[in-house]
Amino acid sequence: MVFVMPVKRLSIGVCLIVLLCVPIGWSTPANAHPHMWVDLKSQIVLHDDGKPSAINQEWLFDDFFSTALIEEAYLHPDGLKAGLREKIYEIMTNLQPYDYFTSVKRDGEPLPLTWIGEVTAGVKGNRVWMGFTVAIEGPIDLSTQKFSYAIFDPTYYIEMFHAEGQTIAFDGVAPAGCGTEIEQPNPSADAIALSQAASLDVNPDNTIGRLFAETVHVKCQ
Repeated sequence: MVFVMPVKRLSIGVCLIVLLCVPIGWSTPANAHPHMWVDLKSQIVLHDDGKPSAINQEWLFDDFFSTALIEEAYLHPDGLKAGLREKIYEIMTNLQPYDYFTSVKRDGEPLPLTWIGEVTAGVKGNRVWMGFTVAIEGPIDLSTQKFSYAIFDPTYYIEMFHAEGQTIAFDGVAPAGCGTEIEQPNPSADAIALSQAASLDVNPDNTIGRLFAETVHVKCQ
């Protein structure tokens, strides 16, 4: 099942840790983060001149969160499809103040992002997925400037990784000699110890997630 949702403005009700405020009420076997998992796909959109303009993303939520999301969606008076549409809108709205969990950098400096186009969503097997595009506000010349991005939950409540062996493709014609690579995280022993602290569920640390995040680099020879 797939549905498409046009962009519209909703009131922002931030619920950072679990993406949306639904009474899921799960329990976890341990206090260590993460408590939730997302499988990522991403693609770099290029202008006709070869400069990055946007990032296409697809998030595939884990079985447990998907089950809770579907159960909530079924409560909608108009059925599952309408319920999922409503929940995905809530997720996107809650992500807005956090640049949709996406950090884009040009020569090490962050660039602002804007959600554009439509949101697609559906169910694969038992798992809910959503797809969207964020536009990059600011020109990037790959021949002279470094370009990288990372997709992660700042609190590390959610672990977000591309599939092992996955490559990042371009949508458009990249400049000659340009390619991508995914740099895997290398957290310190102190960072790992912090991720296992029970206090994080009570007092989230919005700096820890970056230590466990992949970074996508575009490199041009």
